[in-house]
Amino acid sequence: MTVRDALLLSNIAFLALVALAFVASVVVFLLNRASERAKDRELAAYQTAAEMRIHSAQADAAAALERAVAGASENLRTKERTAMLVREAVALHAQTLASRTPPALEAPPAAEPIGAKIADRTLSTDQRGKMLAILIRRPGDVTVMSGIGSEAERYAAEIRGIFSAAGWTVESGVVVEPKIPLAPLSLVLGTSGQDLAVRKAFHAAGVAVADRPRSPMDRPSTIYVGS
Repeated sequence: MTVRDALLLSNIAFLALVALAFVASVVVFLLNRASERAKDRELAAYQTAAEMRIHSAQADAAAALERAVAGASENLRTKERTAMLVREAVALHAQTLASRTPPALEAPPAAEPIGAKIADRTLSTDQRGKMLAILIRRPGDVTVMSGIGSEAERYAAEIRGIFSAAGWTVESGVVVEPKIPLAPLSLVLGTSGQDLAVRKAFHAAGVAVADRPRSPMDRPSTIYVGS
């Protein structure tokens, strides 16, 4: 083999290597393109699925908002109906009590001294309505105690009737020989919600009451009616 032949063979081998390198680079390029296209398809599919989930979540949120708005509207209508029923009930109870109790003098604005003689007491229709409007919102348990005497017993019965009409559970009793003289109207109350409602009801009606010291025999909410 001559030098020329050797050079020719080396050139051919070099060209073959170059061709193989080119083919390899083309194959790598095509593989990269195919991989990128696959990634693009996967990304597009992921984005499509994500958009569908977002749209579904937005639709669910819109439906939930509509349900919440509908629920709030229904609650508002229910409260309005309840308030209307309460007003009607107060007016009805006031009319009922007015038909049962003959009209008389308004309750005095201030409590008279203990032991003083007082005229027959009664609550006007307006006073009963004001008390009912407060008591009917917070029904509870109350005990109404009366002293000896027809006037005290009648006035205590009138107070019991108002609490009963407001949906309260009312117990009654008579004080025979109290260790502490009874005021015309006194309260033994705590700080509970129903105790505050009792005090607020008498205040709204303009009825003067005194606070009486609590004894071991007193119930949680007790009203004393003296003579």
